[in-house]
Amino acid sequence: MDSRSETGARAEDYVAGQLEQRGWLLHGRNLRTPYAEVDLLASSDGAPPSLVVVEVKARHPLAWLRGEELLRPRQRARLGRALLWLVRHHHWGGPRRVDLACVEMLDGQACGWRLIEGVLRAG
Repeated sequence: MDSRSETGARAEDYVAGQLEQRGWLLHGRNLRTPYAEVDLLASSDGAPPSLVVVEVKARHPLAWLRGEELLRPRQRARLGRALLWLVRHHHWGGPRRVDLACVEMLDGQACGWRLIEGVLRAG
């Protein structure tokens, strides 16, 4: 693994752990669909639970662009199609959405994060 992919994997590990601590159930990591690779697939702990595609963006705390600025319309559209494909594949009838996890990484370690829920909702 190169430095960038190692940082991305660490960020995904961190987010997965944080979501599990919040009571979310992880269904898969780095899932390939015909439309996009999904970093994390989880269901939230809400009532009713939502099927959530979580896109993870890792950045240095002093980076100019914030994680949400890096999620371009084309990538949002691909993630939305991937979510619909996963909904059919998992026979999910409940709410679903795409969330964005922005992780601040310093020296290869997560030093903060925030979850932006519903950057895309798929009906």
